[in-house]
Formats: sequence, C-alpha cells, structure tokens
Amino acid sequence: MDRRDFLQAAKYGDVEKVRRGLEAGVDVNTEDENNTRPVDDAWGLGKDTRLLLETETRKQAEYSELVSSVGSEEGTTVKLFLCGDGQVGKTSLRKILKKTGVIVVAFWNIKRRVRRQDVFNPTPGVHVSSKPVRGIGRLSLHDFAGQAQFYVTHAMLLRTTNAIFPVVYKITDGEEVQKRQVHGWLSFIHCSNADPTNKPRIVLIASHADKLQDQEAGMRRAKALVEHYRKLFEESLIVSLEVFLINCLEAGSREIQRLREVLRTFRNDMLKIIYLRREADSLVVLDPQWLFTSVFGSLLAPDNFPIDKVERTADDYVTLEELTRVFNAVADIPLLIKLLQDFQLCHTYDDRTFIIPSLLQQEMEEAAWSPVSSKAVYFGLQIQGRTEIDSFSCDLFPRLQTLLMQAHPDKLSRPLLWKNSAKCTDGKAEALLQITQDKRQLNIFVRSTKGIREHCASLMDLLNDMTYRLLHETSPGARSRDMVLSDLDLREHRPQPHAYSREEVEAAAEEGRDVIHPKRNIPEDVKDLLIQLSSLKGMLGRVARKRPELVETLRHINPILDHLRADDVINLDENDRIRAARTPQDAARELLDILEAKGERACVKFHSVLKTCDKFAASLIVEEEMSEEGATAS
Repeated sequence: MDRRDFLQAAKYGDVEKVRRGLEAGVDVNTEDENNTRPVDDAWGLGKDTRLLLETETRKQAEYSELVSSVGSEEGTTVKLFLCGDGQVGKTSLRKILKKTGVIVVAFWNIKRRVRRQDVFNPTPGVHVSSKPVRGIGRLSLHDFAGQAQFYVTHAMLLRTTNAIFPVVYKITDGEEVQKRQVHGWLSFIHCSNADPTNKPRIVLIASHADKLQDQEAGMRRAKALVEHYRKLFEESLIVSLEVFLINCLEAGSREIQRLREVLRTFRNDMLKIIYLRREADSLVVLDPQWLFTSVFGSLLAPDNFPIDKVERTADDYVTLEELTRVFNAVADIPLLIKLLQDFQLCHTYDDRTFIIPSLLQQEMEEAAWSPVSSKAVYFGLQIQGRTEIDSFSCDLFPRLQTLLMQAHPDKLSRPLLWKNSAKCTDGKAEALLQITQDKRQLNIFVRSTKGIREHCASLMDLLNDMTYRLLHETSPGARSRDMVLSDLDLREHRPQPHAYSREEVEAAAEEGRDVIHPKRNIPEDVKDLLIQLSSLKGMLGRVARKRPELVETLRHINPILDHLRADDVINLDENDRIRAARTPQDAARELLDILEAKGERACVKFHSVLKTCDKFAASLIVEEEMSEEGATAS
C-alpha cells in the first residue's frame, strides 16, 4: 500500500485498510497536499479508525521523544523476556545463560551436583539483570514471575518493541497443560504488541529434559508444539523453527550453546528503559528492578510467597498503614501512591484505604445482579476476541475497574467491585461488567428498572466508549468484534447468555425476519437487537437514534395521537394506553415503543404527522437523515 492509498483509507474511515497500511510500514504521520495527517481529521471518522490512528500517532510521538531524550547508548543490548508459568525453570535458565567459559561452567555443574536439592524460591514480580554474555552481546534479562497475580504489571513490559521472548514450559507436563500455558503466553504477547510492523520473536523451550526417560519421544512432542504454534500465530509472531529440549540446571550444554546462537540471530537494537507519560512535557524514568521487583513484587505477591508482602483487609482493601509498613524503606510513600494511581493500579476515596482491583479475590454473589421488575429493559453487549489467538491484556479489566472508580462522582456512583466483575450506576440505569477467566470475552449488561430504553443506551454508550479506549491502549495487537446478547437470556438472568454477531443480526433484518435463539429455538425481535448495535436503517433507525431527544421534545402529544389514530397507525387500546401515562415523557416513551415495534411504515407516518403537528421534533429526524446522507456520500 502506498502513501496515497493510506491517506484515502484514513480519510474514509476504512479501519481494515488503515491497519494493513500500518502493518506494511506506512508512516502514520504522512501528510497530504494540505499538510494534514490522518489523525488531524480523526474527529470525523468512525470510532475504531479514530482510536487506531490516535493510538499509533501517540505511540510514535512518545517513542521519538524517548529516543531523542536518552539516545541509543545501549544499542547492542539484547533484551530477553523469559516467559512461562510458575516452576517451569525460567530462573534456572536465566542463570545458566550467563555462565560461559570452561572453568565457570565446570565449577557451576560440579557445585550443582554436590549441593542438596534447591528449595523453590519464586520470583517476585520481574527479576531484571544485565550482563555481557560471550556469543550474544549484552543481555538485559527480564525473568517474569509465572503467577497470575503479577500478569497485570507484566503487561506494561510486554507492550514493547524489539524484544525476544523465550517461552518456557515443562516437557513432563501433559499435552493439554502445555498447550494451555504456551497458548496463553503467546496470546498475551500478541495482544500486547503495539507495533504491527514488528512481529515479536518467540523461542519455545521445553524444560526438565533430565526428567525424561524417552528423549526421542520428548523431542517429537516439542517439535509438534513448535510446528503447531508457528502456523497458528504466523501472521502476528515470529516463532523460531528451532526445537529446544533443555535441562535448565546444566550450564554449557550443547542445547544451551544452540540457544545462544538462535538468540544471536534474533538480536536487535533496543532501549532498556521503562517510562510513564502523563503530560506532553513530562517524562519519568524508572529503574525496572526497583519498580517490578521491590514495588510490584511485594504489592502483588500471592500468600505463599516467602517475602514481606502487602496484607489485605477482609474487604480486599489495603490500608495506608500497611503500604507504609512494607514500602517505607524503599520508597517515598506519597510518591509511590501517585505512581500506582498514574498506572491505574489503585484508587482511594479517603486517602487512607486503597482499592487495588488486581488484588480482589471475592467473587460476585448471585444476589448482586438478581431479577427486577417485569417492566425492566435490558441491553447487553459482548466484546470478544475475533480469532482463537486474540485475547485481552491481563491489565484491561483491573484498569477498567479503576476508571469506574475515577468516574465517581461526576458520571457514576461508587461502583461495587469483585474479582472479574464490577457493578455501577449513573442514577438512571445500572450496569454489570464481567470478563471471562481466559480474557477473551468482556460482557456489559445494562438495565433500566423503570423500562426507559434511552437510559440504557446512554449508560451503555459511556461504558462502551470507556472500554474501547482502554482496550486499544492495553491490547493494541488484539482484534475484537462486537456481539449483541440475547434479550431473552438477559431478562431471565441466564449465566451465559447467547451472543449474536452483528452480521447475523443485520442479515436477518435485511430479510425481514426474526433471529432464532439456537439453543432454545425461540424467535427474538431483530429490531431490539439492532437498536443495541446502532444498526437500524431507514426512518425506523432515525427515530430510534433520536429517541432521547424526542422523549424530551414531545410535550403536546394529543394532536399527534389524533392523526396517528385517524391514519390507523395506532389502535384504540394503544391510544388509550399512551394517554393514560403519568407524564409527557412517559407518554412519549410509550408512543415510541409502539411505533418502533410496528416498524418502518409506522415511523414514516409518524414523521409525516410531526411535520404538521411539531415541526421542531420533525426537524430532529431530518437532521438525522441529512447526517446519514452525508456519511454515505463520504
């Protein structure tokens, strides 16, 4: 794709062409003949295209500023991110990778054989070390803790470029366990990759080779795993062809020598720095070892870690006194708290008690989202990974929970938080957000107990926008799609509501039929689902999208009802039901419910009546029509 094609794709909001252009290396800051960049016109584009351009432009600006501010003195450094679950041998591999020279290697192996079995000493957070290694160059080794509690901060480091990722797993584990672990880490790396033009480099390493009785069988299994994931992730990751079956306790082995050769071929220039950007003119440089080991290690460590760690209250909160006790010797406490808040890792309402979402262990009780009145209206959206390799970053939901707390009291009341769940309200509708354990689906349920649909739409729009902005920041490599949840399942509070794809719903609407729930064989009104997707077309779509404004505008509704009754748009019972409403707003909602249920013809008649009885209300729909035509023309 050339520069002109990229500019055209950005101008007309073609998000897939924009993404392909970025992957092909087109400069996101390229300008047209008017010296305008794609991001300068982003306000007029679709949400997905706008967010993609804004994110890529910001990342390029930050990277350029970072390079200019610190130079490239460490251009020969090879950054290795050792990934894998707990107790697979990452720390042992880190140690023997640095053992070179005949004497050093011999001494290490002799010492290992004569000493007693090592006691497991887990890595808190990330262990960072740097050392020149013969045959590779300077190694900047990041040994990632394999416990899930640390994944929320691992994500910060994984969103880097030009790193090599050795992914370690135990060859002695069962095949399903191996695939679950390796697939999880590769998806994590893939979704965190902020640069589509630079695929992360992966080396799969099977450890505990010394525990195998049949080495050939182990090598066949390791080779099959490499081939499987090379093919599965071929569009997003560079997985080395080399197959490694290693005893991570033995230095200087042939396999270790071969691993060094592969790492040397993968070497790239990179900057060894972590940075936090808050304002355009501020750049904070942090020591990785201090941040990820001394701070995050003690803050997020599981209960079984043999280190001094933060203790939580019965509500899973952390007190100021506890933070002072643990970190007083390594950090200035007010600055530490500011740092955690800047990273969206915690929030406080009183400056004494701190809520750290990633530490929450309590599960939501069923009563927290129980059935309400029969007149309640439900909206449900599911954001899911588009393919089996797409998942969301582990810090997405904890940071989303923090944003919900930060929205109090301006936009939302104080939310209720649990592990993988959050409940909030804007005073008119209430919402429940949940993410699945595998981080591949995020559900947003919204309901109005009074049956006011525009209240649901308003809160859903707020949460959807908040979620997608954070999703583009935390999971830039993940591809997602919107699904609309079954209204039937939402009303009955089914634990796993069925999700319809946008394509499925829109195809049913084009054919003028309802969608059929595949598990229950029950039809669902396609118009209700289209409203949630903002995909209604024609006059019906215009009326639905302008519903909040119409509810507030239609004050003198009786003349409108007279015309609609005379034209047989509404029947006598419907006429009486609308007139019996307590307030003008309630009457308008009842009328709009009836019209939208009747479909396109009824809405066209309604618009015609408005031109006679309420020209301002009619103009709202005309504005929507003009906006629609302008979008089509562009």
